Amino acid sequence: MAVLLPDRELTVYVLDHPWGRDAHGVPVPPPPDARPAPRGTWPGAATEQADESWTLRVDPAAWRVREGDVIGDGIRTWTVVSALLRKVPGHSAADYIAVTATLNPPEVP
Repeated sequence: MAVLLPDRELTVYVLDHPWGRDAHGVPVPPPPDARPAPRGTWPGAATEQADESWTLRVDPAAWRVREGDVIGDGIRTWTVVSALLRKVPGHSAADYIAVTATLNPPEVP
């Protein structure tokens, strides 16, 4: 397993969870242009994949990151598709949050 070193500072914008529900009990997400105040900024890394998705590595101090949250580096922003806290037994300094995300707005060829 290779270690991906931080190459930027990532700011995490976390949506309110759980979302409110409508009269039928269905969760209602916030408007797409709504962005909460940033939770914080941590070291991380971002790599574009061949399928034009992005893989982000975020400091575990930013946990809990969920689908729909936004991460930015001051130049780009990404919307989280999935996030998983990865722990390395016996080496907590190597722990990270593995994030798959889409670029906002998506790149157009």
